[in-house]
Amino acid sequence: MHLPKKWWIGLPVLTGLAYFAQHALTGPMEDDLRAMILSRTAKSPDAIDRPQVRVAGRDVILAGISLSPDVKARLLTALGVETPARRIVDATEPLSRATPFVLRLERHGGKATISGNVPPTGARERLREEIAALGLEVSDAAAYADGAPQSFADLASFAVRRLAELDPATTTITDATLSVAGEARSAADYDKALAALKTPPFDAAAIKAAVSPPRVSPYVFSAALRDGIVSLSGHLPSDDLRKQVVAMAASAGAGAAVSDATQLGAGAPEGDFAGALAFAVSQLGKLSQGKVVVSDGKIFIEGQGRENILGATIQTDAKARLPSRFEIARLDVMAGPVAPYVFDAQRAGGEVTLSGYAPDETVRNRLVETARRSFFDATVIDRLVIAKGAPQNFAEATDHALAALARLDEGKLSISDSTVSLAGVARHQNARADIGAAFGEGLPQSFRGDAQLSTRIVGAPLDARECGAALSRLIAKSPIVFASDDSTIAPESAPLIDAIAATALRCQGASLEVAAHTDNVGIAEVNMGRSKRRAQAIVDRLLKAGVDPFRVTSVGYGGERSIAPNDSDENRARNRRVEIVVK
Repeated sequence: MHLPKKWWIGLPVLTGLAYFAQHALTGPMEDDLRAMILSRTAKSPDAIDRPQVRVAGRDVILAGISLSPDVKARLLTALGVETPARRIVDATEPLSRATPFVLRLERHGGKATISGNVPPTGARERLREEIAALGLEVSDAAAYADGAPQSFADLASFAVRRLAELDPATTTITDATLSVAGEARSAADYDKALAALKTPPFDAAAIKAAVSPPRVSPYVFSAALRDGIVSLSGHLPSDDLRKQVVAMAASAGAGAAVSDATQLGAGAPEGDFAGALAFAVSQLGKLSQGKVVVSDGKIFIEGQGRENILGATIQTDAKARLPSRFEIARLDVMAGPVAPYVFDAQRAGGEVTLSGYAPDETVRNRLVETARRSFFDATVIDRLVIAKGAPQNFAEATDHALAALARLDEGKLSISDSTVSLAGVARHQNARADIGAAFGEGLPQSFRGDAQLSTRIVGAPLDARECGAALSRLIAKSPIVFASDDSTIAPESAPLIDAIAATALRCQGASLEVAAHTDNVGIAEVNMGRSKRRAQAIVDRLLKAGVDPFRVTSVGYGGERSIAPNDSDENRARNRRVEIVVK
């Protein structure tokens, strides 16, 4: 066969085809080999940190940080057997030594972060697993390093367990020392963390702790005294303060046992919180039973005072001792037994002021109501304080003494234990004699009475018009009340009758007609007789006071002169009236 002489002309074409064929096959082969090397290296995580693989044909260059020479040697042998690599070049660098060796674990909410150094001994994987077992999301930014302390594994596991109890938390291993800082998630976690830090599975001297109790809001502390026991509850910021408070409670309880159920908690109010606690617990000593509460910056005190302790006593103490930023929000203290037990009633002008003590609300209301009925022409001001220690028959004695004071134009009533003193000015001479005689006789046997009375000088004479106007004003202030026998004036109307008599004594040039009226209920003849007897009873009192009998007459109209329809209780009460007509 004859070959052309220019066969070489096709040689470049063949060479190009061979070149492109070789490179088309080499790229995928190198990629596959690189993937095989990386996959096998990942199965030996303790051999090389952050491995890097470069492939040229079947030659491999393996770089990174050598974590363990022995583990790396076994890995290189396995790569030579398990992969088609022709040659493997070890370009790894030796593991650097960390001085100091530091590992930091941090927790914020549901996330935990690993940073610093970890040894190449599987520690990283164990840390991740232990933290994940707490239900935390793990972010790992640690770097491998040589130089870990021999106790690293125990320190690291102990540090991880503290993340379960603290949030936020920071645990730091520095060589063989562990620092733990953070805030307990609950009171139980705080106690658990403190107990663990006191008895670690290694030398306790290796621990530096700055753990705070959980933050509490609102921040509340309370102390209650009941049945010989002082019970403490709520939160306190430190164990030292808790010991101080227990000692203060024992002192305030005057021998009472102390039951301490307080827990430590952060978030105490700003200011002198210890001073506020000292004030509050000391007030417990003023109570025979009760409770004090400090809630943030407010203080609540309630209970029964000891002898001679009033709410005002505590208020005064608060002004002197309570630190700034704190205030009494509620003070509900029933006064304790007081000695001497006093009651005062002062009548001046148009006011009657009641002060001193009453044994309970029922008696207090009774005294105030008695005063309001008796002092028909005055406003009653109640300044009584509830307090125990009243002598027997106190209410009866006070009722009687108030009725006597009500008959005076001005005066003062003072009760100290069982001694009753009355001083003042009667509206006319007969009233003075009557009040003085009845005052001591009407008191309960256990009480002693003393009355120092004078008589008001009769004022300037009034003409008929002035007299009528003055009497009308008096009668308009209060109805005259009669006892059940229809003809006896009730004791509560004695002050009004005295005032009418004092005015009538000034009406020297006028004649007075006392007219009594009834409603239309019942028999007309009976009502007529009743009204006549009532009018005469008033006239008799005026005559006894010294009014000229020739100037005063009585008349009863029964139900004949109604001023309102007798169709309701209110209108019938209007018709039952007394009028004094001046002529």
